[in-house]
Amino acid sequence: MQAATCPNCNTVVDGPFCSTCGQSQKNLNTQIWTLTGELLDDVIRLDSRVVQTLRALMFKPGFLTNEYFEGRRARYSPPIRLYLIISFLFFVLMPTLTEINEALNLSDTDVEVIEEDDDSLEDEFGDDFSSIKLDWLTEEKNQALEKRLEKQLRKSVALAKQEPTELYRELMDYMSAVMFFMLPLFAIFLKITYIGSGVYYAEHLLLAVHNHCFMFIALMLSSVLDLMDQTPVGLVTEPIDSLLLLWIPVYMFLSLKTVFAQSTAITLFKFVFLWLCYAVLVSFGLAVALIIGLFTL
Repeated sequence: MQAATCPNCNTVVDGPFCSTCGQSQKNLNTQIWTLTGELLDDVIRLDSRVVQTLRALMFKPGFLTNEYFEGRRARYSPPIRLYLIISFLFFVLMPTLTEINEALNLSDTDVEVIEEDDDSLEDEFGDDFSSIKLDWLTEEKNQALEKRLEKQLRKSVALAKQEPTELYRELMDYMSAVMFFMLPLFAIFLKITYIGSGVYYAEHLLLAVHNHCFMFIALMLSSVLDLMDQTPVGLVTEPIDSLLLLWIPVYMFLSLKTVFAQSTAITLFKFVFLWLCYAVLVSFGLAVALIIGLFTL
């Protein structure tokens, strides 16, 4: 009897997958209901992993990180894929949710105040640009730079007045990239804070990934609950929203205690330090995203 060969690389195959290229040796010339059954089986298996991952992610701080490094990985969604999907949903949906929420709550008086603030913002930034002087440029080039920056700012502010959500969308677009690059930076702060703990940088990075995934989901849920404040169920959703927002810092604290297993007092001290570091990182990231957003409108 002739041994089966892989149709992709012609290697002799003894099993469901090719040992050389990894291609599955399933026979695709099969009945449609067989293919449908296999597809449903894959979807159900994937859904069970997603549900198990999200349940642990939302209610068991630090648990997924410990599970990953203890070798129990196949039962959960891969962390990087999880982060990419959740962050994509966050930065796509948040501008829309915020826009709807503002439309429901914004009065005519608020609109007038915003327009006045935009005028003062434009004048204030215009004055700031007049004081920009770069030592390595000549006076003539400094003046040209000042005029260019002021012109672009006035154009951006004018566009932001007409379409205020456009600036916010631009900000969120760039913030997604900024946040992705901030993850390894925050992991460095974690590593420095827990130096000597014997925990590798990869574990710090994975904890940062899991915590950001949780935070993005919590903020999306909070925005959805905010939409219900003006409805009859607002009396129920408002306290739930408050508890959800309170759960974010508590979750972060508990995740540190779970992963690093230090005393409550030491963990609390390190948590406050890391929270301040994170606030600085996020503020810097927002500033960068805002500047880029203003000059790309």
